[in-house]
Amino acid sequence: MVTKLQNKETITTQIPVFPLPNVVFFPRTFLPLHIFEPRYRQMVEDSILNDNLIVMALLKKGWEGQYHDHPNVHEIACVGKIQNVEKLGDGRYNILLYGLSRVKILKLFQGKPYRMAQVKYLKDIAFDHDGFNENYEAESFLNLAQSYLREMGVGNLEEIIKVHNHSLESIMNQVTSVLDFSIQQKQELLQIDTLEQRYNRLKELLQEQLKVLKISKNIKYIPDDPSWN
Repeated sequence: MVTKLQNKETITTQIPVFPLPNVVFFPRTFLPLHIFEPRYRQMVEDSILNDNLIVMALLKKGWEGQYHDHPNVHEIACVGKIQNVEKLGDGRYNILLYGLSRVKILKLFQGKPYRMAQVKYLKDIAFDHDGFNENYEAESFLNLAQSYLREMGVGNLEEIIKVHNHSLESIMNQVTSVLDFSIQQKQELLQIDTLEQRYNRLKELLQEQLKVLKISKNIKYIPDDPSWN
C-alpha cells in the first residue's frame, strides 16, 4: 500500500530491508543474490507472499561489530522487485532483483528477524535543459566507458551490459553497477537527485580513473640499485 503525496512522491507501508556492506543497487539494473542467512531466507519467503519487494541498503561504516544486530544503514537506498526465485534443497535461495526506484528510508521497524522500512519513493530530476542532447551524450558516455574497460583489459562493454535502446539513465546505472568504483563512490552517485549532476559526477569519476590507469601504464620499472639513490 502507498500513500500519494502532492509532489507525486509516495510513502509506502513497510518493506523488507536487506542491508549489505558491499552492494549499492541502482534502478533499472538487475542484481543476483544468494540468500543463506535464516533471517533473510524468511525475508524472501515473506516478500514472495506479499508484493515481491525488497529494499537494498548499504551498511554504514562500523557495521562489523553489529552485523547480527541492527547496524546503521544509509537512508538513500533502492527498492527492487523479485523477478526470479530458485529455492535450494537446504533452504537457501538464489533470487534476481530488478531495481525499481531510489527511496529514502524514513523509519526502520524491528518486529521481525529482519528489519522492515517505511520509505519514500524518490523522483529523479530529469535531463531537461535545451542544450542537453541525450542521444549524443549517451554515445559519448559509452565511448568513455569503453576506453576505461580497454585500459583495464576487460572485454567489450556491450558484452557486460545491455545498451541498445536504453535511456542514458539506464546506461549510467548499469555502468555504475559493473565498473570498479569504490562502494562509497557508488553510494554518492545513488544519493544525487538530479540526473544531469549524477551524469557529470559519473563522467568525472571515469575520467579520473582512466587518467590514473594511463599514468600507471607509463610508469617505467626502476631497478633496485643503491646507485639510483
